Amino acid sequence: LSNGAVLGLQAPLPLQPQYSLVCREIEYEIVPAALHNHIGLLPWSPLASGFLTGKYKQGEKVASDSRAASGGPMYARIMGKFTSKAQNWATLDVVREIADSLGATPSQVALSWVTNRPGVTAPIIGARTLKYLEDNLAGADLELGDTFTARLNEVSAPTPDEYPYGPFGEKQRRRYVDSSKQAIMELF
Repeated sequence: LSNGAVLGLQAPLPLQPQYSLVCREIEYEIVPAALHNHIGLLPWSPLASGFLTGKYKQGEKVASDSRAASGGPMYARIMGKFTSKAQNWATLDVVREIADSLGATPSQVALSWVTNRPGVTAPIIGARTLKYLEDNLAGADLELGDTFTARLNEVSAPTPDEYPYGPFGEKQRRRYVDSSKQAIMELF
């Protein structure tokens, strides 16, 4: 960014990183850099491809109409990553407990948490139905408070993972501009 400023180039206004309670690795570098440079964050996948909606249960088969059951290699890989990590299930358990305590849905809790993170302007949501959209939008009004936020921060503390630091991130850096298919297929 400093080189761009010297050259008189327009700095980016927002960044669009993946960010959720189960994908917090951007807190190592991206969030501090964005805050330092006054760049807003528009996180994608704040519900972790639906994992944080609460509709998935550990050890149970996913519903046939869900994205996770679509048979696509990308969703299979993503959901496999989220469902194979014990920390993610522990995080989802806390999300459900907090939702029950507040009379909210797990989606609303997860969206409220990410929306109120430092530097976040607004999350990018991908609701498939009007019902999901209305539920997601209600998360904007949900106040978690310090106690619930601290519980979520503790249970979901970031750990170095596959993206952006591991093999998948390395493959993505060399992907074709118009498709991630090459990178995904090289991993299988």
